[in-house]
Amino acid sequence: MTGGGKSLCPPCRRRLETSLLNLPALYADCHRGAEPEVVRVVRKVARKSAATGTMNTAAAEVRAAIRTVLASWAGLVAEERRLRSPARDVPALARFLYRHVEWLARHPAAGDLAEEIHELSRRARGVADPDSVRRVHLGGCPDVGCDGTLVAQLRTPGDPLASEIVCTVSAAHTWPVTWWPRLARRMQAQREVR
Repeated sequence: MTGGGKSLCPPCRRRLETSLLNLPALYADCHRGAEPEVVRVVRKVARKSAATGTMNTAAAEVRAAIRTVLASWAGLVAEERRLRSPARDVPALARFLYRHVEWLARHPAAGDLAEEIHELSRRARGVADPDSVRRVHLGGCPDVGCDGTLVAQLRTPGDPLASEIVCTVSAAHTWPVTWWPRLARRMQAQREVR
């Protein structure tokens, strides 16, 4: 991904488009698939009796984050392009952003957008289906000045998100499956320098 006023590279743009298309389903899956074991919520009812429900705080937090981030970026698009903002509904917000992804990919904050949406997708997937991704720690990030560790996220067949290698420090340091051989050479070269 690129930031600092540069447009998104084609693979980053495609990942952003895919993430925007998948976020509404992930949002819903976080509600349906999350085990409600974390917090007991007590609500007062009209007759002063108490009704008890359960809530998964991780699911609630990621759902709130998805809605907030999408609304914020949709607000930016609407303001800068002098458009009417969409309803504060996750599917409507995601569709709105998807329709404007070409413009967003050229925006000075495109890298931030792509990083935020990717991180939200990752968090939501972890809440909705915590066992669908196998993680393998690979070693230090080869990007200059980065102290992160690389983790291969191996997804099950049929998962709409592809397996990838991500850095624990910067979501911008991400490599798709097709780049893994080149990344392995970079990591080996870095180990030899140390």
